[in-house]
Amino acid sequence: MGELNRALYTARQASASAIPEAVVAQAQALGDVLVEAKRQQNILKRGGKDLETLLEVSRALNQEHDLGKLLERIMDYAIPTLNAKRGFLMLRDEGTGALEVSVARGMGGDLEQGEARVFSTGVASRVAAEGTPFFTANSKGDTRTAGFASVMRSDARAILCVPVNYQERNLGTLYVDNQAGAPGFSQDLVRLAQSFASAAAGALENARLYQNIQEETRKRSSLSRYLSPAIVEDILKQESDLALGGSTVECSVLFSDVVGFTPFSEALRPEELVELLNEYFTLMAESIFKNFGTLDKFIGDATMAVFGAPVFEPDHAAWAVKAGLDMIEAAGGLMEKWKSEGKPTFKMRVGVNSGPVVAGNLGSPQRMDYTVIGDAVNLANRMESAAKHNTVAVSAATWERIKDYAEGEALGPVKVKGKSEEVPVYIVKKIQPPSREAGQIKRTAPRADVELFAIYVQEGVSGTRQGIIRNISAGGALLQTSFPADAGNSIRLNFTIPGGGGQVKDLVGHVVRAAWIEEGGRKGYMVNLQFPDIGEESRSLISQFVVKKNA
Repeated sequence: MGELNRALYTARQASASAIPEAVVAQAQALGDVLVEAKRQQNILKRGGKDLETLLEVSRALNQEHDLGKLLERIMDYAIPTLNAKRGFLMLRDEGTGALEVSVARGMGGDLEQGEARVFSTGVASRVAAEGTPFFTANSKGDTRTAGFASVMRSDARAILCVPVNYQERNLGTLYVDNQAGAPGFSQDLVRLAQSFASAAAGALENARLYQNIQEETRKRSSLSRYLSPAIVEDILKQESDLALGGSTVECSVLFSDVVGFTPFSEALRPEELVELLNEYFTLMAESIFKNFGTLDKFIGDATMAVFGAPVFEPDHAAWAVKAGLDMIEAAGGLMEKWKSEGKPTFKMRVGVNSGPVVAGNLGSPQRMDYTVIGDAVNLANRMESAAKHNTVAVSAATWERIKDYAEGEALGPVKVKGKSEEVPVYIVKKIQPPSREAGQIKRTAPRADVELFAIYVQEGVSGTRQGIIRNISAGGALLQTSFPADAGNSIRLNFTIPGGGGQVKDLVGHVVRAAWIEEGGRKGYMVNLQFPDIGEESRSLISQFVVKKNA
């Protein structure tokens, strides 16, 4: 190429008669074509090399599923790939959306120890906001960086910063720079940086997805040891609504026990005893889970289960009793099997009580378990003691909740430990709980999200109080208030339906759960109410309002 240019120069210096002007023009055009061809060849070579580099980077990044290690690997590849001396990666906090420096190279200080570094977060933040790359060969003389104090304070000369986007969603920014005397950044390198950032974004999303799957698998595995599959699904979908830290809820508690365990255990070797008990407990747990219960614990040869917590279930009493009957039936079949195999057998009994309890994670920092405590729990245990062999005994509180769809008989007042007076006991023989579909409560009345000012009177509290009804149906409501309420309390509501819809007066709501919540701008006690005996006028007003609201 150099010889051709020298020949052209010589031709121009020669006389016009020596070489015709047309020939000189043709030679010049040929030279231009050859120069451009050489430039395109270099671009293709460089592009091929860049493509190979990106493929290698993409493979390496997508093989790492540990997010912390992936961040380190991204910067380890970014610095040499982009011919930079140093840089950092900023990512958005998944909760707040704020940009934070996640990993850095060559910036000085210790990121984990919080030591001072000079990060040009102004440039990085602008790139994230605008969604376009930024590069400059001379940051000190570039008017675009004059307003960034961090750039002025640093010794960075050439700066390159690109957004890290995944499917049009900004995850953060990748920033690299060079000091004076080091190479600058070209437009070709900007394109390479964008491609690199795209590969990094894909790897980051894969790592986060992998972590989310691992965490959900861990949660599902842990929860499935104690909860029914339907409740596990509810918890994983609505975790923010759970009150695991300790709250008063209304639920039903079940206790079952083996009758004659001592002679049974004495007839077996220890390893045989454990084997048979595990077979028995497996059937008991299955009966609890299929009826939407929570296996609280095994206590020796006894079983404790909770229905209606941690996920609220309005028909908790019915499902607890159904579980007890299923447990007795399953145990009966198992005893027949053991008898045919020449093994010892036993009888069992079940007790259920319903009422307010304190539910939450209890224990020490080293070991905590979700459980329920309170007088209602103690009475459930006393019901089990009062039950006859292979029967389910329930308290008056439970019987009142299930009597419309259960068959049973009164056992009579019974003296129980811890109570000064005899308490009514009922033996349940058969029950058919209300329907439940796909693990979800089947609501009998449509519900609407609303914001209605309400005045109410609370049982056991003098004077009136105020609150906001957040959602409502003819069957119940969610009331936000600044005042606490206990499960089992009654609240008498008064509110006006907007748009001339009328007034609802003295509507009695039964508190089934109340918890303090600070979420989404809402702060206060969220009180779940059921309307056990709503009048026809109030039902009609609320139902018409809900239909219009949802239209």
